Amino acid sequence: MDKSVLEELETRRREAQESRPEALAKLHALGKLSARERVAALLDPGSFVEMGVHGRSGHQALRDRTPADGIVVGHGTIDGRVVYVAADDAVVIGGTRGRVGEVKISRVRAAALAHRAPFIALMEAGAARAQETFGAMAAGVGSRFGDHFRMSGRVPQVAAALGSAFGGPSFTAAQSDFVTLARGTGFLGMSGPLVVKVGTGEVVTSDEIGGAEVSSEVTGLADHIGETEQESLSAIRTFLSFLPSHCDELPPVAAPRPAALDTPEGRDRIRALIPDAGRQAYDMRKVLALIVDAGEVFQVRPRYGGNLITAFGRIQGEPVGFVASNPLVRGGILDEKTARKARKFIELCDAFHVPLVFMTDAPGFLVGPAIERQGMVSLAGRLLNVVYAASVPKITIVARKAIGLAYLALCGRVMNPDTLVAWPTAHFDVMGPEAGVELMHGKDIAAAEDPVQRRAEIMQKLKTESSAYEAAAMGLIDDVIDPGETRDVIIRSLAKVKASRTPGFKHRIDP
Repeated sequence: MDKSVLEELETRRREAQESRPEALAKLHALGKLSARERVAALLDPGSFVEMGVHGRSGHQALRDRTPADGIVVGHGTIDGRVVYVAADDAVVIGGTRGRVGEVKISRVRAAALAHRAPFIALMEAGAARAQETFGAMAAGVGSRFGDHFRMSGRVPQVAAALGSAFGGPSFTAAQSDFVTLARGTGFLGMSGPLVVKVGTGEVVTSDEIGGAEVSSEVTGLADHIGETEQESLSAIRTFLSFLPSHCDELPPVAAPRPAALDTPEGRDRIRALIPDAGRQAYDMRKVLALIVDAGEVFQVRPRYGGNLITAFGRIQGEPVGFVASNPLVRGGILDEKTARKARKFIELCDAFHVPLVFMTDAPGFLVGPAIERQGMVSLAGRLLNVVYAASVPKITIVARKAIGLAYLALCGRVMNPDTLVAWPTAHFDVMGPEAGVELMHGKDIAAAEDPVQRRAEIMQKLKTESSAYEAAAMGLIDDVIDPGETRDVIIRSLAKVKASRTPGFKHRIDP
């Protein structure tokens, strides 16, 4: 082969992969990385193999301005496991998506599914390139929806909003299993400020539409907020460490590490954390940190519906998903946000065979006209269906309040948990004791010579009748345990179901 042929090949590769120095400097000044820098930071060093590097726009006038057609795709490894990646290149015509770029990203999504490996989208994309999708040509766009549908529940899907990712990329985020957004530079939403202004006349900022606060606290579209791009990329690696590469294998088990509850001091700390008074708050995050290996808890959507915690941790190296009340926020009550948050997290864990541990301390579902307008009955019903249907090992630990439908939503007895235990502080009822007393004994109390004393007597009687010991005496829970024994109970529960765990496709994971 003539030497000039190979020299031309090398030149073409270099030109496609080189970033213009002035464009790179501008990105760095904004605290951002280039597409290839993002890929390099995400993957194991030297593992990336690029696909479609010679891609260019099919529009002749744009060909010289579109190296790799504005998107870097390929495969590499994270912790030695193969993943597929697509990274938008924002310096190529403003990050707009071209038809060749769409072919490339569809190709890599198909490869992820065929080769049973996670798919990761590092997003900073404008709208579809107008020159290539005008008029009737637009009828051919939208392949991402079918791709994501086919991948859902079969391979993990991850998205990072590292720049403006309005429109199509936001739908990639919505259909992903984990979404991280870089504060100050990442944005998600149906349409950006310009489209909003044209469509409605309203002048808004990207941050108001879908910045860090909106996406993490209001819409819940972001599962994680990175203070920097590097933090977002690191979160992706952490998230994937808890999941298998595909649905036909069990989650990877890491080397076991000791937990605080392995020590007498740690057991004393968890006992001291739990107030006897049912209305007194405590931070369930601190409880989880005492239970898991090395105290490491990875929360999913921590800012959305903070009255319920959804998080990953490890028990003797094995990944576990926690769904836990947090009485520190709104008393741990369940509402529309917690219902949406718990439903998707449980579906994710079930699809990829991660055992679930429910930590219950919820006074019920929020009631009233405002919550009804959120469709609370439908949201609660859907959550109950998902909890019941989950076929992974389910372990329920009732810390204090197990009230009504909230108890069921947090995997009460009728949801068939493999293990169901309670701490001595637990109590069970169809509704909160105050409401129950008024409904059942209001007339009796009003007619009493001393209403205050009569109410106190009834409350004490109800406390005894709803206690963990009474539930155990009736065979409705498996045991009453010392909080210091919680980790041991989880370990034994996982061991007893180990032989029955079999991987395989179960279901999709809905947005």
